[in-house]
Amino acid sequence: MTTVLLLANGLAFGWLMLRSHGLLQIDSRVLIRAGALYGPAALTGQTWRVVTALFLHGGLMHIAMNMFALWQVGAVTERLFGHRNFLLTYAGAGLLGSLASLWWKPAVLSVGASGAIFGLYGALLAYLIFERRAVPEGLLQELRTSTVAFIGFSLVAGFTLPGIDNAAHVGGLVGGFVLGAGFAHPLDQKPGLGVWLRGLAGISAVCGVALVLWGGAQPAGEGFRRMAAEQHQTLLFAEADQELTQHTATLVAGMRQGKITSAEALEQIEGELLPGRELQLRTVTALPAGAPNRELLLHYVQARRSAVVALGQACTTGNPRWFDLAVNHSLRADNIILALRLQQAEGVKSRQ
Repeated sequence: MTTVLLLANGLAFGWLMLRSHGLLQIDSRVLIRAGALYGPAALTGQTWRVVTALFLHGGLMHIAMNMFALWQVGAVTERLFGHRNFLLTYAGAGLLGSLASLWWKPAVLSVGASGAIFGLYGALLAYLIFERRAVPEGLLQELRTSTVAFIGFSLVAGFTLPGIDNAAHVGGLVGGFVLGAGFAHPLDQKPGLGVWLRGLAGISAVCGVALVLWGGAQPAGEGFRRMAAEQHQTLLFAEADQELTQHTATLVAGMRQGKITSAEALEQIEGELLPGRELQLRTVTALPAGAPNRELLLHYVQARRSAVVALGQACTTGNPRWFDLAVNHSLRADNIILALRLQQAEGVKSRQ
């Protein structure tokens, strides 16, 4: 199974290289599309990312280090636990690592098999603790020293260096240790009922912790859903506003050129432009009092609506003063939207 996992990770990285046209660094957009652990997606329906992320890596050094560690620890742990339990440990630790990442930092963008690999080291540590009599003393000391050194160094590096998902490391380590403690048994004995019960208890414990972590991350998922809905609504609002503004400008140009009569223009105003602006006004009015930029948007939509009303009066009365009033309302709306865009740009600049 160690060989199978090495091949699977290697093939996945080759596929990423082809899609990203890079070797040292894989484009983050490619990683997200390929199935990276991206919190806003994983917590809003794409739960499968907690698994697919385990087979993706961000660059050549990333996969090289992880696969070297997997090759080293995999051969030992697979021999100690057997093919099936080895695979269960790898999968359970990797899953717990992914969920720990989502719980710790819901907006996470993470890839790599390190959580699962930490799980194998955790399982090996559990074996060396609970079945130390089954390992020769010299080998026991060597394995224990190398395992503790790897775990300690990696965790310290994860806490001190940027860009390392230490939550996945800790989650994988804990999951692997629990499963390893459950599956551990002497190599010269067949696992009895006690081992089966301990293994089942370990699996149950990991599943329980996984459910707790998943539940703890759900409030953030609801927040991501609200953000997505607001962004979608904002996009629809902007598209409708652009269409109505363009329609109004085309109508005014046609009237000035004599291509559209006042009666035809009034029909379009009452049938399309005014209902569209009324809908926008109701949409903005329905926003919560503390919604960002609500007051500016309200003034903007009111100005656009007033411009359409004035244009309708101009068509009805033929008085040019209504045209001037429509132009003034439109200019006021343009100034409001300019102020809103400047305010948003300043906000982005301050966050940077």
